[in-house]
Amino acid sequence: MPLNQKKLEIIKAASELGAGKSGARKGPEELLHFIQNDIPELSNTKSFEIQNFNTLKPAAKFTFANNIDILTKALSKVSDGVEHSLKHGYFPLIFTGDHSNAIGTISGFASHFKQEKIGVLWVDAHLDLHSPFTTPSGNIHGMALNALVGNDNLDQKKNEPNEDEIAWWQNLKHLGSANLSPKILPQHIVYIGIRSFEKEEKALADQLNIKVYTPEDIRKIGMPKVLENSLQHLQNCDKIYVSFDVDSLDTTISKGTGTPVDGGLTLDEARDVFQLLHHPKIAAFEITEINPDLEENNAMIKAVDLLLRSAFQSD
Repeated sequence: MPLNQKKLEIIKAASELGAGKSGARKGPEELLHFIQNDIPELSNTKSFEIQNFNTLKPAAKFTFANNIDILTKALSKVSDGVEHSLKHGYFPLIFTGDHSNAIGTISGFASHFKQEKIGVLWVDAHLDLHSPFTTPSGNIHGMALNALVGNDNLDQKKNEPNEDEIAWWQNLKHLGSANLSPKILPQHIVYIGIRSFEKEEKALADQLNIKVYTPEDIRKIGMPKVLENSLQHLQNCDKIYVSFDVDSLDTTISKGTGTPVDGGLTLDEARDVFQLLHHPKIAAFEITEINPDLEENNAMIKAVDLLLRSAFQSD
């Protein structure tokens, strides 16, 4: 479906409470400013900001789930905002701070489409499958997909979260008006670009048999075939959410993100991902983890602008 036939709404959710570095809160607004000046089709697109708590605060209360109390409250607003957008017939184009925001965005997506099967394409350098029981850092952006799958991975447990952390974690897993957990079934997830993970995450991904495409897989068969296979894998899903973490891109393109990893996607490969904006089953598209503080000259924002522009130019 051509993008110009979709009723787009840009949603900004600028929380960086799940990250380990400050600066991602600036990404959504700076990206919006850049693209609305550079992409005519987006210059007058309706946009709104979900006023969540976006300033990184030091973790004092919790050891294995940093900021989880204020983050859960913030992401409840994010969930409601995405659900409201979908309810009014919009296609949400979502710009978020750190990737923990996806817990909120996909909770809203799942609540709205609770009578349908939903799938997720998670384009990322990382698996984001930790829980408070396995995390090496306590940063919740590394737990985003785990919260959505609703699996604590206790077989790989190495931490002892306190009672408050566990209670907030349970609240986070059940975020959204539909109070669902899990939000997504493992067979309805496809990873693209994965190349950095801990053994606990890898064990859970293997246990759940989640489909994973590494950069090596992409080079072997090409991104068009990877995306064709991914959509075939999700053929039983009615609606699909795309979460594009900019750290999926190779560091030669930009290091303007909290956890850059060498060996990532080329711009040509990423362009193919952004063409999914035209696919009739794609019902929301998120761009996350741009951190303008970590580089000069807005290289990451310029790269994303180029990717978005290529999608609109193919209408």
